[in-house]
Amino acid sequence: MQNYTIETKLQLKIKVLGAMDLEKIKKAVIVASLFHDIGKFWQRAVHGNEGLSSSTLNLEGDLCPELGKYKHVLWTSEFFELFGNVFPINVSEQLTSDPLDNVKNLSARHHKPLTPLHYIIQQADWLSSGMDRTRAEDIKDEEVGAFRKKRLISIFSYVKEKGESKENWVYKLTSLEPTEDVFPVVERESYDLTDEYKNLWDRFIAEFKNSSVLSNNFNIWIGAVLGLLEKYTWCIPSSTRDLPDVSLYDHLKTTSAIALALVLYHHGKNTLNSTEAIKNREEKKFLFVIGDLSGIQDFIYSLSATNVKGASKILRARSFYLQAIGEAAVHYVLDKLGLAPVSVIMNAGGRFIVLAPNLEDVKYKLREIEIEIANWLFDEFNAKISLNITYDVEVSGSELMMGNFENVLGSIQISAERKKRKKFLEVLKSGQSFILDRLYDELRKNGHCKFCGENPAVETIPDETGKAVEICKQCKTFQALGKWLTEVDAISYTANNPSNTGRNIKLFGNVYLNLHKIKEINITGDYYYLELFKREEGFVYPVKFLANYVPVWRKEDEIIFDYVHEIEQTFKDALGRVKTFGELAELGVIYSENGKIEKEGKAMIGILKADVDNLGQIFSGKFAKNLSISKYVTLSRSFDFYFAGYLNHLLETKYRNIYVIYSGGDDLVLVGEWKEIIQVAEEVYGKFREFTTWNKNITLSAGIALIGPKYPINRGILMADEFLEKSKQNKDGAKSKDSLTIFNTTIRWEFLPKLWEWRNYFEKWLTSKESKVKTTFMHRLLKYQMMAREYYENRDPNGLRFTYLLKYDVARNLMERKNGKIVKGREEMEKLFELVENNLKEEYKKLWLTLNIPIFYVLYKYRGKKLKGGD
Repeated sequence: MQNYTIETKLQLKIKVLGAMDLEKIKKAVIVASLFHDIGKFWQRAVHGNEGLSSSTLNLEGDLCPELGKYKHVLWTSEFFELFGNVFPINVSEQLTSDPLDNVKNLSARHHKPLTPLHYIIQQADWLSSGMDRTRAEDIKDEEVGAFRKKRLISIFSYVKEKGESKENWVYKLTSLEPTEDVFPVVERESYDLTDEYKNLWDRFIAEFKNSSVLSNNFNIWIGAVLGLLEKYTWCIPSSTRDLPDVSLYDHLKTTSAIALALVLYHHGKNTLNSTEAIKNREEKKFLFVIGDLSGIQDFIYSLSATNVKGASKILRARSFYLQAIGEAAVHYVLDKLGLAPVSVIMNAGGRFIVLAPNLEDVKYKLREIEIEIANWLFDEFNAKISLNITYDVEVSGSELMMGNFENVLGSIQISAERKKRKKFLEVLKSGQSFILDRLYDELRKNGHCKFCGENPAVETIPDETGKAVEICKQCKTFQALGKWLTEVDAISYTANNPSNTGRNIKLFGNVYLNLHKIKEINITGDYYYLELFKREEGFVYPVKFLANYVPVWRKEDEIIFDYVHEIEQTFKDALGRVKTFGELAELGVIYSENGKIEKEGKAMIGILKADVDNLGQIFSGKFAKNLSISKYVTLSRSFDFYFAGYLNHLLETKYRNIYVIYSGGDDLVLVGEWKEIIQVAEEVYGKFREFTTWNKNITLSAGIALIGPKYPINRGILMADEFLEKSKQNKDGAKSKDSLTIFNTTIRWEFLPKLWEWRNYFEKWLTSKESKVKTTFMHRLLKYQMMAREYYENRDPNGLRFTYLLKYDVARNLMERKNGKIVKGREEMEKLFELVENNLKEEYKKLWLTLNIPIFYVLYKYRGKKLKGGD
């Protein structure tokens, strides 16, 4: 194969199609398909024919398949007429020799197409929905009657089993912000929503108009508009006739992705002028490009110890850096293949999926990209991490239809797993090998990096305390990146030349990662892509929610600073600095008593690792019968929004001493003071269940590891991972998983409140002068619990001794009698005897098996504290 680009080959084919300008057609199809149903939004925001000019009303016979049917296309046409100057292209410009081929007509004629380009949009619309809208039973107005009363139903409420409640969980008509306002609620009544739609529409239009300032960069404009559409149409049902569980946003985006792939495919096959070829759904026109990042855990967590000052910044930076590699790779692929941001079907959790045309030219280019990125990762990270790019899932239009898309997802998963087993194969075939000799020599000469403990040091730098430490090239980069992340609002990717921010990192293929404060962004800059970390008032740049919260020293922390800080500096100098893990641990042991700061308990760090249970099954089974590409996108996007968007907001507003190592896709890793991390785990679980409509098929499992502040953080995370796996293996109850493992003990989430009842009793008794319970008794109780476990789990009859030993202990040490009456210890006796006397009941058996959890909790919490004057 000759070495020339896709663009060159495509341009050669333009001659066959007359005076077509491929670049113009691509942009026109992207815009037309992305806004083809914008009329639904506008129509629901008005009464009758409000907003339509007389000239547009006169087009009803031309645009609607039947009078009164699919009238939303009239508002789509009016939208382009009224706001045409906002777009980065001329929406009225003729694109081919047919005068009906312009953006406005491509978009508004998708229900009554006349030209091949019109049919591109129509077919994309149908394939996105996964259904053929020409079916006889569907030839009726989708919006007759109560279409302004119907809300978007949460897609999570339909992943249900037979016999479950079928009540509708719906979304309020509100802009997408990472707060509980966007959680689904049970639908109680329906009423006319026109005013709510109007409020949303007016806000959308105001921001959409402002997007014109980005029109010099088409991809960034598209990214910004995608952000606006997500913000305002995420809660709008794309159809009120069919099951309304797919948002207008997801439908518009996937329609645009399919339309772009179709136009490039047919252009590449010289069939862009053939309506019959465009309507053919048996031809494998689509190619799914999958990028899967592996080695994530080993890379992120390779820190030698937490007591190296500055390690916390590096840990955060490693996580962000891997996300940036995936993001850069996505936009690199889009750029090289001539695609656009709409082509990204999914990008979360270390994996991306891009929809491309199934052309040999595309595969050839992807092979070049794959080898280029693989070589860079091999050289830069000694093959520790890899981006496994596959492009062998070829799909026809029929396979995108509802009921068939499950098989496509299965093929994607198989392709990704197969590639993971062959990572760096092409690099190794080329004759490259590991440069062990050089690494060995450098390690002998310079020693290990004190941060990662793996790579050879390249220089000596002062840590945050001023102490000289050896650091490797990678960790030095990550140290700078960790600092930058506390200062910036946005990132961009540029080719060949970095931005002038001074915060730049070179990646593969001469691609640079740049970090910006919002005022530094140049709207005329030559960016591949640009995105904000969160929405900023008055700015319409693209936004990608990112869970990147870390605790820093704030003004309100001054009162406690002297009692917990590890680094010798003034509070003024510490303001804005990321708190060290040791400082987070110490925050948990200080308390105020009589105006004086005291310390109690054991200073420890908690590490929470959690992910969604049975994710593959959620995308398969009964739900798969109704699965379409747009529903898949809705489901994936919703999971990522919870972990990357809402969770970050929760920490920022409520748990400000919790450190996000990673959260996105369907999993998370958080670090914080151990008691607070337990509290966070419970709330993350509870909010996740609420977010997913308390659907019993969608649950979360977690593991919490507790470590000392100087214990190696990477080992602590591995412990949390092991505990998470124990939770995944829990078979307690009607189903497995849906569990938490803590103190090396696994418990179903639903049983945790019962354990906390006992924790409250233990705390009350330990701290009350009226009780004779001391920590020495709690240690004995722990021994009885271990005996009970031996009896229940191993049927060891010696374990049964816990019953009479505990009763004897309580009677002798916790109770005080006078004149034959109990004057102290009655509550302790009644509650603890209750445990013994009901030990054969299932609930109490569970209590005995897990009672070590509240016991350990109070022992750690009150360790070292003088209780009741002597314990």
